[in-house]
Amino acid sequence: MAIGLTADRSRSDTHWAHEQEVIGPGLQAVMLWSKLCVERAEGAMLTDVDRHDIVDFQGAGGVNSIGHAHPRYVAALAAQLATTPTGAFGSPARLDMVNALRRLLRAPLDRIQLYSGGTEAVEAGLRLAKSVTGKHEFLSFWGGFHGKTLGSLALTSGARKGLGPMPAGFFSAPYANCYRCPLQLTSPSCGLACVDAARDVIKRESTGALAAIVVEPVQGRSGNVVPPDGYLAALKEVAEEFDALLVVDEMMTGFGRTGAAMAHHHEDVTPDIVTVGKGMGGGYPVTGVISTAAHMASAPFSEPSASSSSFGAFPLACRAVATTADVLVEENLAEHARKLGAELLDLLRPLADEAPLVGEVRGLGLAIGIELVADKATKEPVSGEVLRETFLALLEAGVLVMTGGNTLRLYPPLNVDADLARETVDVIGATLTRGAR
Repeated sequence: MAIGLTADRSRSDTHWAHEQEVIGPGLQAVMLWSKLCVERAEGAMLTDVDRHDIVDFQGAGGVNSIGHAHPRYVAALAAQLATTPTGAFGSPARLDMVNALRRLLRAPLDRIQLYSGGTEAVEAGLRLAKSVTGKHEFLSFWGGFHGKTLGSLALTSGARKGLGPMPAGFFSAPYANCYRCPLQLTSPSCGLACVDAARDVIKRESTGALAAIVVEPVQGRSGNVVPPDGYLAALKEVAEEFDALLVVDEMMTGFGRTGAAMAHHHEDVTPDIVTVGKGMGGGYPVTGVISTAAHMASAPFSEPSASSSSFGAFPLACRAVATTADVLVEENLAEHARKLGAELLDLLRPLADEAPLVGEVRGLGLAIGIELVADKATKEPVSGEVLRETFLALLEAGVLVMTGGNTLRLYPPLNVDADLARETVDVIGATLTRGAR
């Protein structure tokens, strides 16, 4: 596999400098570190403007679900663009999307409303929860990420510095991060004590107006943290105890990423509301709120224009979702992600012993996290500079990854070739082991 960067990145440097004359600050750290300028992409491979080939295990944080430039996707969107690209009316594209989604959605969660960004869908989910319950408080979890607008930011503990005040009625509890248990306990002997902690937070901080518990089935930004079995089911019981809803944010985990159509299917839990995005459009910016017909009928959410979005249901968006969903089902990509993800985890887990910087390897399906620590005994996170150096060492070796906190996050396409994935994991392992000496 001839991949990697050479010393000559003159075209990329010039290209990047010209862009930054207009682009504002605040881009993702990995974009700023890499200054990568992509000229073309196919499958799991990127080629930059200097003609370097790079394996894309970043996948825009899980967006690239069916691979770059999937022939069926390219043909479908090109044809749609030539007919009716805009306007949220009924269309053949929307009907095709509805029929495609029937193959992925489970009753009673069989209604969807479309949006164009993740935070927009989360905000809509909050409005829906308020409409259903008539209440206004929300519980979220440490380490989660739900967006950057006011309501979704209030759900996102640890990302609010300098942006206050937050709206009232939002509070948070420890997530089931067993590697870094905030309660200093060990699973499974803890008996899901973190769920009891969440219950206590509600009892202490709620005014009796809890609308919903909002949770990620796998925490992406914190490094693809996978909670223990039974966690979502236990949170569903807590929500019911307080006559509240369970909102599962599947923005990153939905549409096959974890080895099931939706991550909550692993536990056979039925949330009240699900937010989705990223991989559902295969690269087109489209997100959604999924719920039951009864919940969606609740006012004011159900009133005309109360839950609409300017771009969400455009024919191009619907065609992207329809095509992506059809490819996911017909190519059996969730199952491919389940099997290959388990194999890649088995190949990577020895790094926790062999590579001094690796504290834990974890994941579900093709959402994998490699947590980097300065000290394995204390689990002290690596510095930001070490994380940056490790990211750049992998990029120089030809592998692009995502980061989050002190963790390397891997999101290959769900249809990534198994041999390419194994070779890429070998490169990651060799780089981490060599770089830690």
